[in-house]
Amino acid sequence: MARRILIAGFGTAGRSLAEDAARAGDLVVGYLDDDPRSPQILGGLDDVERVAADNAVDTVYFAIPSAPGEVVRDFAAAVTRAGVELAIIPRTYRIVSRERVSVSDLTDVDVLDFVGRAPVKHDMMHAHDAIRGKRVLVTGAAGSIGSRIVTQLDALDPELIIGVDRSEPGIFHLGQQLGHDPSRVLEIADVQSESRVAQLMSSYRPHYVFHVAAYKHVPLMQHNPVEAFNNNVWGTLNVMTQAAAAGVEQAVYVSTDKAVHPTNVMGATKRIGELIVADLAASGASTRFCGVRFGNVLESEGSVMQTFRRQLQNHRNLTVTHTDITRYFMTIDEAAQLVIQSATTGRQGELFVLDMGEPIRVYDLARSLIDAVDPSLDIDIIGLRPGEKMYEELSYQSSTVDATTHPKIFVVTEASGHTPGETVVWARGLLDATRNHAITGEQLRAQMRDFGFTALQ
Repeated sequence: MARRILIAGFGTAGRSLAEDAARAGDLVVGYLDDDPRSPQILGGLDDVERVAADNAVDTVYFAIPSAPGEVVRDFAAAVTRAGVELAIIPRTYRIVSRERVSVSDLTDVDVLDFVGRAPVKHDMMHAHDAIRGKRVLVTGAAGSIGSRIVTQLDALDPELIIGVDRSEPGIFHLGQQLGHDPSRVLEIADVQSESRVAQLMSSYRPHYVFHVAAYKHVPLMQHNPVEAFNNNVWGTLNVMTQAAAAGVEQAVYVSTDKAVHPTNVMGATKRIGELIVADLAASGASTRFCGVRFGNVLESEGSVMQTFRRQLQNHRNLTVTHTDITRYFMTIDEAAQLVIQSATTGRQGELFVLDMGEPIRVYDLARSLIDAVDPSLDIDIIGLRPGEKMYEELSYQSSTVDATTHPKIFVVTEASGHTPGETVVWARGLLDATRNHAITGEQLRAQMRDFGFTALQ
């Protein structure tokens, strides 16, 4: 039996979706759009309850990928009140950048649509000019962000991409995704191995290095501070110094908003990484060093969005740590593109932050998802985890953030509180103890507090 379909959005996406629905045997009763330029438009978005009832609608397709999050949330709540099904075109770069969509693109209220951050299709021409014909090495290449950086770089015609990760399953799956091509090489390696990283730099002589590899799960690193230090501090120092020794043109460090005023071990180790990059930039090396700092990335492993998705699929209550906790969010494709663009425009020692929009109250996000997907569920408040902050920041002071030529990228000029080279010397002084596990977690925390991370828990 044909379903009666109402489509929100009379743009290219909505009209092409209507054609596809008609071919599938469904009946499109009309459209909703706030610009009544056609008799097929039966009302505005606010009229969905009336129009759905008047036309015996079975399913509403929301086909406005660029709509702000609050519009999506309000519309989804109205459709729920109308008692009809709702499907939404996912708010992803992959969908937005295509001219046409199909019914196969639709999902049950996709989690991404409630973030309120429209994806941006960036002009990558400058990055293409910089990367084309170059050799590029990416650490952490099997991770969610690293793998997306690899695929974005692959589209820029490099001579060679070297994807490096210590996860054998992750590298295997990345290879399956990329397919066989002599311009792509995948290597199993640990960024903590001095000899292995040196071998890779010597063998491939990359022009660009993107250092993405890191431990990033806050509670786990809070419980394993020595391992966090070894991987995030020593791993960064090792990769960056080896890059300089090999004559790499540009080395890029991927950081996090948790590096600002860190209260947890993970954030502190990432801030130390930023300071190490600044030290190396001031050392007179020919390699250009820069860092990129951003917040939560949708679809990345460990993201609250992925947790919500799994809980909804399993018909479980959504878990939120605190009713007032907020987070920044951006799409994984946009993050990857902006990391690459920062790298190809960055000058020596610059630290960039990315425009993350307005922070989202996670409780509101969870409530909107429940209202739209499964009103029988509820929200469980589970309490802040060790080291977790109520809100994240992208810079220490707003006055230290300046515009660049890119509207979504800003450069940060922050005083480190340490003399040039001091962080590298201090970190090296701890490595014998941490790498040999001759120091306890609490002793390491005390050392980091003494170095300036006074809020560290």
